[in-house]
Amino acid sequence: MTVVAIKNSPRPSKAHRVDTIVESARKVFCSYGFENGSIGNIAKDAGIAEGTIYSYFDSKRALLDEVLRRHYFALFHDIEQTLPSIQGPTNRLRYLIRRTLFTILDDRGMSRLRSLYARQADSERPSLAQDQNRRMASMMAIEIRAGIKDGSFRSDTSSNITCYMIGGAIELTEFSYVQNGKVVNLDEIAESIWRTISGGISSTGAATEPLIGLVERFEKAADRLDPR
Repeated sequence: MTVVAIKNSPRPSKAHRVDTIVESARKVFCSYGFENGSIGNIAKDAGIAEGTIYSYFDSKRALLDEVLRRHYFALFHDIEQTLPSIQGPTNRLRYLIRRTLFTILDDRGMSRLRSLYARQADSERPSLAQDQNRRMASMMAIEIRAGIKDGSFRSDTSSNITCYMIGGAIELTEFSYVQNGKVVNLDEIAESIWRTISGGISSTGAATEPLIGLVERFEKAADRLDPR
């Protein structure tokens, strides 16, 4: 009788196992929500025992932290690779608005997690979502100041107020999308926000329509997102 030696399959590396757990956590949290998605669900999706997860993460919240950390890392890595190739502060600011909206509308489950994460922040555990929102606002403010310097934007433009306005429009879009899940035209909403903002800060004074008209255009786009 011939004896065939059976080779043991190599054990997955620690990094590979962590990657698998985090990806399974992302899928479970996006499908069931953070509260309803259990460690058992995650372990089943990853094909491992529940106890194995606790070898790497001490709680479900720690898993959520890592899911969001990787999400933001991928977002900003992509932005940092793309932004230098875009000419001019006007185009770069416009890109940042659209890229942020794309992240929201591309994955409703992740948008829901980001919103939850922001609400659960406290003094003991600052919100990564809030930190990353500030990071994005800082990147936008750099482009606004650059636009003021090169004459693209009005010299009396406030970078802080402009960022607040952009952030408020984006936050409304995300909240409405999370609530109702309606299909949103990315190009339409990005253009509405951009034209509203640029109509107020452009140094040329050659807006294609009065600022009040631009605001009304954005409000109409926002109404289509209304969760009522």
